[in-house]
Amino acid sequence: MQKFKSNTRIIIGVDHGYGNMKTAHRVFRAGVECMEDEPIVSKNFVKYKDKFYVIGESHLVYQGNKTDSEDFYILTLAALAEELKFRGLHEANVTLAAGLPLAWMKSQGADFKRYLMKEQELHFEFRKERYHVHLCGVEIFPQGFAAVVNLGAMLGMNMLADIGNGTMNVMQIIDNKPLKKSLVTDKFGAGICMKEIQKELSKESGEDIPEMLIEPLLRKGLQGRTDNIAKKVEYIAKKYTENIRKRLTDYGYKEELVHLYVIGGGGCLLQNYSDLGEKAGVTFITDICANAKGYEILAEKKLRR
Repeated sequence: MQKFKSNTRIIIGVDHGYGNMKTAHRVFRAGVECMEDEPIVSKNFVKYKDKFYVIGESHLVYQGNKTDSEDFYILTLAALAEELKFRGLHEANVTLAAGLPLAWMKSQGADFKRYLMKEQELHFEFRKERYHVHLCGVEIFPQGFAAVVNLGAMLGMNMLADIGNGTMNVMQIIDNKPLKKSLVTDKFGAGICMKEIQKELSKESGEDIPEMLIEPLLRKGLQGRTDNIAKKVEYIAKKYTENIRKRLTDYGYKEELVHLYVIGGGGCLLQNYSDLGEKAGVTFITDICANAKGYEILAEKKLRR
């Protein structure tokens, strides 16, 4: 383990999703459950200020502002621990790089920065290992745009669709410049498709079907399956992707003129259950950590100025 040096600083990018939390090298389910006593079964918990928070055993409920509860703050601690552990550290001076949809940057950016920065000296435990983070600063960047920062100049007419679990964020990029008037945050994330599938399967079986049985079919496609569950998933997923296509068209997507970039977990649905995966003018960014990596790149550039 590297020693803590007061004169060194590292940048850690965190992508705060409603389905998953992502750093440059780690992904875990976004779920928080507060407990007064130490969990008996699970070791996957944060201990912070004498409380225990079980991580990843549920999904966050979508909320319009990520500062409305302490959930994302606790998840940020878990994300810092995950990334520090990957880098062989338990202590560090950290600049936290995070993001919001570009449409929310003006209205929520300052509040989100204050929310993440409310404590500079962070002492906490994750999976029973102690961490000490001195938070040097927080930088907030446009979600989605950060994911394509390494792709080079995006000349001509482009559209970026970031389809997460809670929302779909869309922007047009003309000659490498985001078009502000094109920004859309649509509450039509992939979680809607999952809930509809669960609802329909529950009607037929009379039992609740866990997400873990459905997720592989959404991520990887049917893979030759022809059973009733697979058929129901295919039918609903195709309806969902058709709706996505219609919405993208409404937001300015023209197949012959616009190059479409798709990121986020919802991209798997478009690849597996629509014809977009076969289009030459469509690029799927399949790295789920692309935003977090982009935040680190943008933060490094900003700190060099």
